[in-house]
Amino acid sequence: MYSPAMIIVTSHINELQAEAAANRLAKKAPRARGERSGRAMASLRSLLDSQAPIALPKLTNYPYRS
Repeated sequence: MYSPAMIIVTSHINELQAEAAANRLAKKAPRARGERSGRAMASLRSLLDSQAPIALPKLTNYPYRS
């Protein structure tokens, strides 16, 4: 006869094994590149490839300069 604790522990072990199997399967699957990340990388590359330097404001009236 099985005690309730044994049933719960066995069920939990089965869930952990299923999760581990799913993680192994997901690790083997090729990663799909999302359109959103592709567009973000393209815009970042275009910013880095541009020849114009980025203009930074001068802090002439900054109150806490040292």
